[in-house]
Amino acid sequence: MKHLARITAVFLAVTMALTLAAHAESDADYTGGLPDGVITREPITLNVYQWALDNQTTDFENLWFYKQLEADTNVTINWTVIKESMWNDQMNMMFVSGDYPDIIIRPNDRLSIEEYGVTQGILIPLNGYIEANMPNYAGRLGLNNVAESMTASDGKMYSIGYLVAQNINHEANWFINKAWLDAVGMEIPSTIDELTEVLKAFRDNKLGGDVTLPMSAGGEIYHQTQGLYTHFAMFGVPLQYFVYACIDDAGTVVFPGYMDGFREACEWLNMCYAEGLLDKDALTQSDNDWNVKVNGNQVGFTTYLRLINTAWSNPDTIENWVSILPPATERGATTPRVLEIPQYGAVLTSANKHIPESLRWLDAQLETERMLVAANGPAQPGGPIDPCLRVNDSGKYEVVYIPQDNGLYQYVPVTQGQFFAPGDYYFDVFELPPHRIERKDYSKAYEEAGVVEKNSYMILHKLVKPSPEAAADLERLYQDIHTFMREKIAAFVVNGVTDASWAQFLREAKNVGADRYVATYQALYDAYAASLAE
Repeated sequence: MKHLARITAVFLAVTMALTLAAHAESDADYTGGLPDGVITREPITLNVYQWALDNQTTDFENLWFYKQLEADTNVTINWTVIKESMWNDQMNMMFVSGDYPDIIIRPNDRLSIEEYGVTQGILIPLNGYIEANMPNYAGRLGLNNVAESMTASDGKMYSIGYLVAQNINHEANWFINKAWLDAVGMEIPSTIDELTEVLKAFRDNKLGGDVTLPMSAGGEIYHQTQGLYTHFAMFGVPLQYFVYACIDDAGTVVFPGYMDGFREACEWLNMCYAEGLLDKDALTQSDNDWNVKVNGNQVGFTTYLRLINTAWSNPDTIENWVSILPPATERGATTPRVLEIPQYGAVLTSANKHIPESLRWLDAQLETERMLVAANGPAQPGGPIDPCLRVNDSGKYEVVYIPQDNGLYQYVPVTQGQFFAPGDYYFDVFELPPHRIERKDYSKAYEEAGVVEKNSYMILHKLVKPSPEAAADLERLYQDIHTFMREKIAAFVVNGVTDASWAQFLREAKNVGADRYVATYQALYDAYAASLAE
């Protein structure tokens, strides 16, 4: 912890020094006579690439929240909205084209800061601007060691963070349709064999009617909450697609495809696929298609984020479901561990001619009440709907109600906007609503049961600091491994696993660079672990 505090202190000192120069050059008029909230004397328009959820239709151009923000700040946004399923392809095309927006909002964690920031200079380092232009953000940046995960190998910061502290330790949570379970007179399964018998009972009794899906998933990798990859954890393999590498309890970085339970998981999923226990669309369907099936009471077993305030919008359906521990083989379940460190909230590109104004616009969204409104709905009378927030007797904001059927997305960006709330700040200003408490309670139960991995993959994904050359090499390897794993897992699930196909898998894993990939991460992890011991 002393090492982390030292890193944060050094970072903030450097930030302050660089800021003074940037402020003198670009921000001399900022504090002089502008009305409250207005961040630029002359109206400006910024071009923004906006990440959007597949299962929500959000009209960013006419959203009440951004209309209010435009009126307050004197900044107009030209929105380019890109759905999550299309995001990676669109980002790659944009970077190749050279036609960049001013701001990219909520770029996912596969965005290579090293490649597009450190090496190519397409993304702008922000150290010299933050303190002068982002007082809300800067005031929280030194809390809970969050700055450590946001610096690149050159010591600079290229992104504004997105963080919602929740006291959680995992993402995917296992759920079973308890109404179906009661109908077949069976107990909650705790082993794979018990789960298999439950799924067969769901199938044989046609509890979902003509379309009975004992088990379903929203695509093979989607979100790490409801994708098929989540079920590998039941076999002791914390498989996730951000980093195809795990850190075992001894501190050894391993390729998940080499782990003992990987083949067994593929074989079990193939059995489920062949015997009608697994939704045949589970590998390819969209999140929205999966939602329709769950809301239609056609599904008996799946993974998801939580029950309250989600796309599971049918109250009668939600009542049927209960959270369970992941059914485990003799190896024991091992779910990927989540660390509460920032994701990417926004980055600025070299096309941006209004860097201070852009950062002020982002920071305006991080003022406490406005930020909470963005995620939870209006806090004051006179908005498009009754206030969703109030200040309670403890002086904290709390949720009064949540509009049904994900209605918030008609008015505010919810998870698609800016949010930066480290725990030491967030828990002082906000009373966790029921859906956040639900997630926290699941995490507590999973931790107590010992079904969460000891060393999080996020150490490799967010905390180790490869050089630009190593980062570029890892990214190239990742892309090859990602394609390879998606193809092989799909083939194993649909066609099964033979000794010959398994031997071929092991050979091809080596050929696509799995060994070099984990060896590189091992060296980085060792250096990271040694730095913590200093």
